Amino acid sequence: MKKQIHIDNLYLTKKLSPEYQEFFNDVLNKITSTNSLTDFEKSAAANYALEQCFDAMKEGKTIKEAFPQPVKDYAAKFSKRSVLQSMRKKLCQQDYEKVIIASIWVVFTLSMVLFFLNNLVTGKYLINYWLDALIGCVAGAIAFQNYRIKHRIIKRYNFKSIYKYLDIVTILMCVFIKIISKSNFDITYLLLVISFFVTKKNITPEFEAMLKK
Repeated sequence: MKKQIHIDNLYLTKKLSPEYQEFFNDVLNKITSTNSLTDFEKSAAANYALEQCFDAMKEGKTIKEAFPQPVKDYAAKFSKRSVLQSMRKKLCQQDYEKVIIASIWVVFTLSMVLFFLNNLVTGKYLINYWLDALIGCVAGAIAFQNYRIKHRIIKRYNFKSIYKYLDIVTILMCVFIKIISKSNFDITYLLLVISFFVTKKNITPEFEAMLKK
């Protein structure tokens, strides 16, 4: 189920009452078994169904009051092209914002990791080795998590693989510069910022094209 539900809506599944949870699961099963829908369309329909269930529950309606017809009818209703188009645009906009935010976090946290790497090479630490290492590890974990978020979304839309290679090449260049440089004042941060703006400039039109479909 989690694969079909957008990460921004996962919290809604935990707030559904048992009655609505059962109804939503039945609708979700019907939607996912519809061969005429693409994976992204199934995801859009599932998220729309989840929002409809949550809104009806908040209004205090029972399942019979909110959804008196058979489950299959609502699965078909939630899978209508007009509904899919609206939800698809909403999810696409959320994913675009998530990619940009994740990219900013990658730049910020990677710069901290590279700063620690430089200190490790030179033997000069901001505070001491253990505290600097702890900050570097935490920053590295945050950078890795945001890198995964960014490229999971890019993969979902089948965008160009150049973004992955750009990140890898940039990181390798930054590490190389940090190893050979004996100063914290180098171009690694500039390279990370340039990589961010190159990605943003190229990926924005791709998301805009998706929103127009």
